[in-house]
Amino acid sequence: MIVNQGEIVGEGFHYRAGEPHAEVHALRMAGEKAKGATAYVTLEPCSHHGRTPPCCDALIAAGVARVVAAMQDPNPQVAGRGLYRLQQAGIEVSHGLMMNEAEALNKGFLKRMRTGFPYIQLKLGAVARRTYGDGQRRKPVDHLAAGSP
Repeated sequence: MIVNQGEIVGEGFHYRAGEPHAEVHALRMAGEKAKGATAYVTLEPCSHHGRTPPCCDALIAAGVARVVAAMQDPNPQVAGRGLYRLQQAGIEVSHGLMMNEAEALNKGFLKRMRTGFPYIQLKLGAVARRTYGDGQRRKPVDHLAAGSP
């Protein structure tokens, strides 16, 4: 999200691998209003050339004055380098705001980066008498079912 003088001027998210990251979508929406603005991101902007160019370069080119990242990127190709490059360009940088929420949002990516294994969530339902039981026994797991696709 790009905020300039208290107004949200750009928003974005990463649609899928190989496509522009959230920062790029938000900067496109913000246009000239990105200059001097604050960018709020869930994950440290990338600093390497992969399937897409580095997001930190896009933020620098747009003239963003400040970047607030909820958390650093655990990807070894980034791991603090994105924030460092932004600082070297004179952009004010901070991280850690809403880190727990960012970790919950990115749990699949974080699991893969930290362990090399994918995050797997399994949903299984089995009924013998065509009923799932009374509400009291279901209550502890209802929130899990609600969060499942």
